[in-house]
Amino acid sequence: MKEIFQKYSLPIVAYFVSYFSPAFPMMLAIGFILIADFVTGILAAQKRGEEILSKKMRPTITKGIGYMIAILVAHVFQKNFLVDIEVLKIVSGLIAFIEVKSLDENFRDITGKSLFKQFLKK
Repeated sequence: MKEIFQKYSLPIVAYFVSYFSPAFPMMLAIGFILIADFVTGILAAQKRGEEILSKKMRPTITKGIGYMIAILVAHVFQKNFLVDIEVLKIVSGLIAFIEVKSLDENFRDITGKSLFKQFLKK
């Protein structure tokens, strides 16, 4: 059994890595935005005088895992079912918009200014 696992595990892992490789840049970008939102969320909570609790941090992990699964599912749909539609970009864009909006809210709590409003003024 161990020999079978050793013989086939590397090719299986290599297949999945190559199959999902087009989704990795989106996953990295969303991961970066999620971390930025997490950090600014902590800073905003400190500015508001709130206690930093692990209970309030846990949803970030769940949210991040959900986002990554959504991106992988979008990739599967685009590759197999909706070939002519950029499902991966649409799903990633929606997730990024949600997180950037949250970043804006945190930034507003920290500085008193909205990034969106500053951007729209220019």
